[in-house]
Amino acid sequence: MKIRTEIFVRRNPIPILLGALGIGIGIGLAIRYASTTATKEDEPREKISDGALGFLSLPFLLPLLKSVRTKAEDSADAIKEGVDRLKNVNVSRYTKPIHKRWKAWTK
Repeated sequence: MKIRTEIFVRRNPIPILLGALGIGIGIGLAIRYASTTATKEDEPREKISDGALGFLSLPFLLPLLKSVRTKAEDSADAIKEGVDRLKNVNVSRYTKPIHKRWKAWTK
């Protein structure tokens, strides 16, 4: 019995995955609709427009922005070094054998 199931799963992976996805979505929707709905008292008192994100003010964001900036500069430098190395690669070393074969085939 186990062998037939394993063979079926190996031969039909896409229907198995789609079935699992459908079952997961069904369970998720069932849990969502079975849970209690939020009442007006459960909603947050402050909304974003009322300043609920005041803790993300400049003193907290400044170090974060500085670290993002330095990491972006470091990654840009690394990419520039990689491009410079690629410019110095001798491509003819790799293309000469292929070019010779192509000439031999087309003659």
